[in-house]
Amino acid sequence: MSTLSLFLNAEPAHAAAEAHAASSNPVDSIIQLFGSFGVDGPHLLAQLINFSILAFVLYRFAIKPALGQLEERIRQAEQLQSDRASAEQKLADARKHAEQLLTKASDEAAKLLTDARNSAKQTVEGAKAEASAAQAEIARKGAEAIEADRRKMMNEVRGEVSRLVVETAAKVLEQNLDDAQRARLNEAATKQLASR
Repeated sequence: MSTLSLFLNAEPAHAAAEAHAASSNPVDSIIQLFGSFGVDGPHLLAQLINFSILAFVLYRFAIKPALGQLEERIRQAEQLQSDRASAEQKLADARKHAEQLLTKASDEAAKLLTDARNSAKQTVEGAKAEASAAQAEIARKGAEAIEADRRKMMNEVRGEVSRLVVETAAKVLEQNLDDAQRARLNEAATKQLASR
């Protein structure tokens, strides 16, 4: 039967039900009303049992596993989110640590560079001082050697000059001088040369 025919048939039944409802209790009137729509007790009970079994089976084998999977997915999503936050924190910590290491290495490199420059400067200054001292020593030794050579040459020249003076004086005087006279003349000539 179609729904339209049920409504059409229900109209007179409804009027009959109203007439009968006035005469009996309200529960009987509700049962008669449902009966006029084609609903009877045994079929309603069977449909309720079938619906309960279907609801239990659906809940047990479809809804409960789906809810379990949904909860598992939610838990996994929360775990992934917490893992992501933890990874981001670790990455931030690692970057901060790397920056600290770079800063520390840069500071150490700058310190080493400064130390190397200072050491090189001290080495250069030390080498300059040593070179100046060596140059002064060489100049002093050279001056001493020149002075010693000059004295030696002056002594040789004096001796030669005094010998020549004595020989010349001897020739001029035409006499042979004895050693004592020669020594006196040499001494006198040497003193005269030394005073010049």
